Amino acid sequence: MSRKFDEYMEGRFELYGTEYKLVEPENIDELMQAFDVKYALETHISGLMHDEDSSGYESLLQKQIDYIHEYVESLGEFESSTLANNIVYLSKKHGMRVGELEDTIGVSAGYLSRTIKENSKKKMSIDIVWKIAQLFGTDIKTLTESEMWVAHTNTDLLERFLDRLYEDTRDNFFTWELDGGVMAMLSDRYKVMGLITEEEDETAVYHANHLNPDLKWVLAADIVFLERFEEKKDLVIIPYKSVEKNRLFGYDFIFVWEDDRRWCWEKIFYTSDTPFGSLQERAKKLYDEIEWLEFDAKLSPKVHQMISNYVKGGRPE
Repeated sequence: MSRKFDEYMEGRFELYGTEYKLVEPENIDELMQAFDVKYALETHISGLMHDEDSSGYESLLQKQIDYIHEYVESLGEFESSTLANNIVYLSKKHGMRVGELEDTIGVSAGYLSRTIKENSKKKMSIDIVWKIAQLFGTDIKTLTESEMWVAHTNTDLLERFLDRLYEDTRDNFFTWELDGGVMAMLSDRYKVMGLITEEEDETAVYHANHLNPDLKWVLAADIVFLERFEEKKDLVIIPYKSVEKNRLFGYDFIFVWEDDRRWCWEKIFYTSDTPFGSLQERAKKLYDEIEWLEFDAKLSPKVHQMISNYVKGGRPE
């Protein structure tokens, strides 16, 4: 009985009322558990006072590290386009360049760039994969096996859409135009379609069926659009707010086009479609960028690219 009990207790310990057990990983899930145990021990040891004996915990930590290394050696290194694509996607999602990611996780400059490059022969160690997974709040299995860059829900897809619009706007791949309504003169097409009416003081009242009819909605800023974003259709952003409740605002994305001398519109999506604000935050970021660029010097995308290449040391063709 005593021997069985000793076998049961081997590798078990308690930290702050929570019981842990050293893990000898045999798969990715167990490897994640092993890293969690390692982290718990490291955290506990670092928090001990100088006069407290840490030898027992250090012994457990070393044993857990040895278990991890044994499994890692049997596993080898990761060579996966899925892993590379996920790292690129997560870095972009968090506004982080690959070089900044390298600094954050403590690897040499260029390590990740060379590893995730297409057709690269370099492989990534499990320790680095684990650090990246921890940084981005995911796990090794998801990072190496799931196509995280693929949108799995409509909200995911719209978030990617807004992120891409923001990046292309910031990088001057296209130019937004004003349809007015607040600072600039409002385009008549919105009046013709019955979306907006102007009061005597020129306040632009927005008539949107999807918004609370008991509140008065007005334009919060000028309407902007991308001409012929989808064939003959303009992509339009309508920023609005409530007169009565300043905290209520949003952005409607619609298509507007002319068909047989008649103005038409259709919904793309509204930021109010999701209750958790992820679309609203991204739409605001996009609109703020568009607004800021209004005060910037105007260059066509082609000229912007030519000058950018020249400044970087290239030569115009």
